[in-house]
Amino acid sequence: MEENQNFSKEPWLAVVLSLCWAGVGQIYASRIQRGIILILIELTLICLLFWSWLIPKCDVLISIGLILALIAIKIWNLFDAHKCARRANSQDFENDRKQNKDPWLALFLSNFIPGLGQLYLRKWLLGILFIIITGLMLIVKYKHPLLYISLWACIATVICFHAYISAPVRREKSNRTVLIVCLVFLCMHLLNYNKPLFRVYVAEAFRIPTPAPFNWIPPEQQWEGSMKPTLVYEDRVLVRKRKKYIPKRGDVVAFKSPDDPNVPFIMRVAALSGETIQTKDGMLYIDGQKVQWRTIEFHEYEKYEYGIEEPHKVPKNCFFVIGDNSANSRDSRVFGAISLSDLIGKTYKIYWPLSRRGPIE
Repeated sequence: MEENQNFSKEPWLAVVLSLCWAGVGQIYASRIQRGIILILIELTLICLLFWSWLIPKCDVLISIGLILALIAIKIWNLFDAHKCARRANSQDFENDRKQNKDPWLALFLSNFIPGLGQLYLRKWLLGILFIIITGLMLIVKYKHPLLYISLWACIATVICFHAYISAPVRREKSNRTVLIVCLVFLCMHLLNYNKPLFRVYVAEAFRIPTPAPFNWIPPEQQWEGSMKPTLVYEDRVLVRKRKKYIPKRGDVVAFKSPDDPNVPFIMRVAALSGETIQTKDGMLYIDGQKVQWRTIEFHEYEKYEYGIEEPHKVPKNCFFVIGDNSANSRDSRVFGAISLSDLIGKTYKIYWPLSRRGPIE
């Protein structure tokens, strides 16, 4: 019996391994070809998902389909890993395994919801304590998201390890396997740093907020927005970030508001550094030459200072923006040119609502 157990597979360990990456549990259960196929499928779906988000003309529905496919593969993969490991075992081992609380199931449950594994093992006080700690960590996540990632990675890993060693029966001769698994879990939690790094260096989502009404704007103009019809209130957009990106005329860009650096503005670039901009009779002139541009209108509710009657030269390392809805836009004509250091990135795609999804031209 002891000799057979040396070649037996733990079904819940297979599930835990496949939780890290689809297919790893199948390889552990000696279904190597099946596992490699699943690894490649998950890798392909992740690569396609990143591609779909970063390509402006790729339909958002494709991204949603890839997300659903990835979730489906991950869930099915867990059940399949468990089944593959069970089929690799003898009936005697399976009967013996089911006689006691499974330490790998306890670890899996605590990775799913910290403390749940302890409750499964009937460690009621510790289970409730860990769940309370989980709730407190959510407060830290709200106020200090980066601190939360490092703290939670350590706490969740320790809770998982405790769930495993608290089981009354453990079939492994040493804790080496669980230590490796917990180290992998620690790395997976720390990989959550990729999310803020992705927002800082690759792309970030923004919502066009609906502002409070202004008393000095007539009711018929209240909710038009500075970028209508290109962007309207409650649109959710993606902004691509690149260090070496220099905006071109006609690009729709996100930049820090001159009033509050924490509030992003999104408008269209009209003139670049060193160019002279002027508007006459609704037409846009750059360095004295008329350029193709939508009609620029003015309204009486705002005091314009730049680019109206007299030519205005855009300062070095700056750019000049005008809203598409120029009759109702507070833009560089009011607050002046925007420094390149305040540029966030190029706004390239509307992803929500689905009825307005598509690339931003």
